[in-house]
This record gives sequence, structure tokens and C-alpha cells, in this order.
Amino acid sequence: MFEFMKTLTLHVWYECQKGGRLPAYLGSTIRGILGHCIHDFYCRQGDKKCFLCAEREECKYVQCFSNTGGEAGAVNPYTIYVYGQGKEKWEKGDCCVFDITLFGSGTEHAGVYLDALIAAEDRGWGAERIPFRLLQVTDRDSGRLVYAGGKSWIRNLIPRPVSVKKREAAYACLVFDTPLRVVSGGELFQKLPFQLVIQFLTRRISLMTEKYTNYNLEWDAEEMMRQAAEIRTVEESWKELPFSRYSVNQKDHKLVLASKIGWVLYRGNLSPFVPVLEMGRYLRLGKGATIGFGHYDISYDK
Repeated sequence: MFEFMKTLTLHVWYECQKGGRLPAYLGSTIRGILGHCIHDFYCRQGDKKCFLCAEREECKYVQCFSNTGGEAGAVNPYTIYVYGQGKEKWEKGDCCVFDITLFGSGTEHAGVYLDALIAAEDRGWGAERIPFRLLQVTDRDSGRLVYAGGKSWIRNLIPRPVSVKKREAAYACLVFDTPLRVVSGGELFQKLPFQLVIQFLTRRISLMTEKYTNYNLEWDAEEMMRQAAEIRTVEESWKELPFSRYSVNQKDHKLVLASKIGWVLYRGNLSPFVPVLEMGRYLRLGKGATIGFGHYDISYDK
């Protein structure tokens, strides 16, 4: 159903070179480091805000990493997922492993992201500026090397269409292993009705399609939401997850982001929604998708 969307996942290994402490959820830290690298590669306007820059339409930093608006809203062509969430204390020799998944036209600039991953070796991580060494980068789907031992295999950067298969389902369980920020009316969700999940996922899929593909995605949103309203929540469990990240726009340079972690089980005629739910595994649910928020695994009864 979504074969028009190309994707490429870089599986990345870094080795810690000095002990220290880092935030429990490293997606924001990694995004910041890569962003600084790409900004240094291409920006010629210094500290000027991207949305005020006359060169923003042609700028690779904006195209690859920091789209701040436009008709498709503030969506970017990548997501980050860090393995081993929750780790704060790091020692020399520890490995940081994460995926950065590129979408649509973002896959055409895979070399830019690889250059940033290599350049990130020269930057310290977190407030303590902990040094990390890049060990290797692979294409997660093929397992082929993209970078190791100072050598790059650019030919192995091969995008593939998203493969989402239809299936029958009467039950679906979504388990979120990174912070989930579904915000409506300025308030963080208390419960997660299925209709809200579909509303957020279809919106994100539509925005990503509009911005990063040439495909004209058409679906009957009204009918889809009507069917989604018939799906019932069997059980759900959530707990508050305090999270804050560095922000240059805050007075104390600390931005607090309310979020939750947990799971939810749905029951009903879920078969028509399986493609959307599966696409959501790639694109994530809610705010903060680029830094790894809203990542879920899903299981069905059939």
C-alpha cells in the first residue's frame, strides 16, 4: 500500500572513549550532534534562523535535517531509534547502537548522513562532551557494510520501497518502548483511544508523503475515522516518564517534555487499519518522532 515511500536504515555503532553520564533517551543528543555536523557542512548564513533564510529552499541542511515549516508542516525525512533505552552511566568501551531511518527523498541524501556520522567523532556527546568513536555503519536490511575501519562503501546505500502487507486482525497490542507524546489541545493524553491513534498516524503519513515523495495519497479520512471509532480498547497501562532536553530557546536551556510509556490492547475489525499501523512502526506516533519518541512494536491475534 505504501510502496511509493522509499526507505533506508543505517545501523550505527559507536564506542565510548571516556566515562561519564548522558541522558537516558539519547535520540535528542544524537540528533543534535548530527544536526551540528550537517549545519557546518552547508550553512553559509551563520546563526540566522532557517525559516528567515532566503536560501532555505536550496539548503541541504533544511532538506535533510531541519524542515521548519511550509505546506507540509515541520516534518523531517528521518527517525532515530536508540537501542538500550534508559542507560545514563557510560564507561570506556561501552557501545552506543542506534538506527537512523531515512524516508522518501531523504534517501537520496544518504551520503550526507554518513558524512555527519563520521564527523560526529570530532564532537563530544552531552554536557560532559564525552568522546565516541565510530566503529561501523551497516545497511540494517541487507547487513552490508557502509562504513568500517575508515573505509566507506557508498554503493551499499540502496533505498528500498516500504513493504507493508495486509492481514486479518481482530486484536492488536501496541507496546511503546520510547516516550510517547500524543498531545491534543495542549494536553498530554490520559487514555489512547484507537481513533486518536489513527488520526495522528494518518496525519503524519500524509505530511511525509506530501513533503518527501511525488505521490498523491488519497484516502477517505472521514470513513476511516468512522470505522476507527468502532474499535474498542480492551486494556491499557501507562506511566509518566519525566524527560527534559537541552534547548537554546529556554532561559535555563532546559526543555521539559511530558511523556508516557506503556501499552494498549485494541479489539474490533482491525484488518483495514493494519497497513496504517504497520507504516506507523516506521514513522512513529506523536511528537518527537525524529528523536525516537513514539516507537512501538505491534502484535496481532492472526
